[in-house]
Amino acid sequence: MTSTKHDQLTIKSLLLPMAIMSFTMALFFAFQTTQVMRDRSYLTQTLSQLETPFAESQKLNAQFGGLVVGTRQLAEQGNTTAKEIVARLKQIGVIADQEAEPAASNAMVPVAQEKAPAGPVKP
Repeated sequence: MTSTKHDQLTIKSLLLPMAIMSFTMALFFAFQTTQVMRDRSYLTQTLSQLETPFAESQKLNAQFGGLVVGTRQLAEQGNTTAKEIVARLKQIGVIADQEAEPAASNAMVPVAQEKAPAGPVKP
């Protein structure tokens, strides 16, 4: 085989494809960067919208815990209705048996709590 002028790779012949590939990669990275920034903005906005309902649910959980403790104290004093309510709460798993948890009269309602996600990193 003989090599001709058309078969040889030169810098000039590679310049255009490399320039197009470099430009395409730059556009791709720019697009991905804007998408990441937009997603971060949406996540931050969603997190700030969830803070108020989360605080309200914590408050409601504390109030319900107080009601359960008060109902348990009434049941210990002999109130039949309170005993029925405590029995039902034990049945559905809201409160544990007092024998298994001796300090339960001073405890809050044992609700499964997830670890709060870390807040957004502020630049």
